[in-house]
Amino acid sequence: MDIKDSVIGEACALGIIRHISEEFGDYLGKELRRRKMPIQVKHAGLFMILFSKGEKIEFKELARIWRKSKSTLCDITSKYADEKLIKKTNCCSDKRNVYVEITEEGLKYKKDFNEISEAFLKKATSNLSDQQVEDLKFILDKMIKAFI
Repeated sequence: MDIKDSVIGEACALGIIRHISEEFGDYLGKELRRRKMPIQVKHAGLFMILFSKGEKIEFKELARIWRKSKSTLCDITSKYADEKLIKKTNCCSDKRNVYVEITEEGLKYKKDFNEISEAFLKKATSNLSDQQVEDLKFILDKMIKAFI
C-alpha cells in the first residue's frame, strides 16, 4: 500500500513519528519511575548514546549527536558525574578536550534501558509482520542517516 492510500496520508506521516516519540517518552518515564532509576526522561538520550558507544566519547561529539548546547550538556553531565553514573576526564595532551564515559554504576542501568526499549518496540510493532519490522528498521536507519 502506498502512503497516499494509507490512513495516515502524506501530511500526517511526520505527525505519526512525533506521536510515537511522545508515546515512548511517556512509557519511558513510567518505567524509569517504576524501576526507581535515577535518570530523568529528558536525559535518557545521554545514557542511550553512552550505552551504544560502549567507550568514552569526546564532549563536543556527544553534544553534536545529542543536539545539545555545550553549556546545557555541561550541566547535565556534571549532575550524573556527581551521582557517579558517568565520568568526565580531560585529555592528557589538551586539557580543553573533555571525554565522557559511562561508569560501572551507570552500566547497571543498561539492561533496564534495553528491556524498556524492547518492550516498547514490541508493542509499537505488534501489528506488523516480521518482514515489515525488518523493512521498518531499514527505512528508519536510512532516514536517520540523512541527518548524521
